[in-house]
Amino acid sequence: MKTILIVFTKEPVTGEVKTRLGKKIGMDASKWVYEQLLQHTAQVSKMSKLKTVVFQNKIANKKNPYFPHALHQQIQKGKNLGEKMEATFHWAFGQGYEKVLLIGSDLWSLGENTLLEAEQALEQKDFVIGPSYDGGYYLLGLKKIHPQLFKDVPWSTPQVFKKTLLNIFDKSVHYLEIANDIDELEDLKANRSLYESYQKQFAKNC
Repeated sequence: MKTILIVFTKEPVTGEVKTRLGKKIGMDASKWVYEQLLQHTAQVSKMSKLKTVVFQNKIANKKNPYFPHALHQQIQKGKNLGEKMEATFHWAFGQGYEKVLLIGSDLWSLGENTLLEAEQALEQKDFVIGPSYDGGYYLLGLKKIHPQLFKDVPWSTPQVFKKTLLNIFDKSVHYLEIANDIDELEDLKANRSLYESYQKQFAKNC
């Protein structure tokens, strides 16, 4: 079955990425953290050898420098995260892909084995989902569009994962290991290698 990995990214602009984290460590530092996350996510997608497409939050004049291996890049379309994800899945299935994996770029613990596990799980299950400790999810995989999936989900709240499962209660689901998105200072500290790199880079702020 044809598989595509879609990565949601943001243009790494100071004051526009990781702003909650930036309130604690400064916006320049939070931008640096996001750039490390972009580099890590790109490396993992490349190592997985899955065909990758990057969906950016705004139009860029040049190819995404973090994902030179991506087939191409698209722009996220929609008013909220749910609309953007639904439109992205429609696009991917419209391109003829049969298994679609969607991730963000906030997970330092992401590994290629997680992506390959998700792809394999879709052989038997309707959905694959990777829950995060903040109540959301870091990966969603589908074999076809389910219109109810994104309905009435309170995006950017701790209820996202729970409400999503209620929307697909009658479907089979494969659960990946729970992981920690990096949105707050506590999240950064929980990812030791990244936090230590941040401390070296911004020693005067630590």
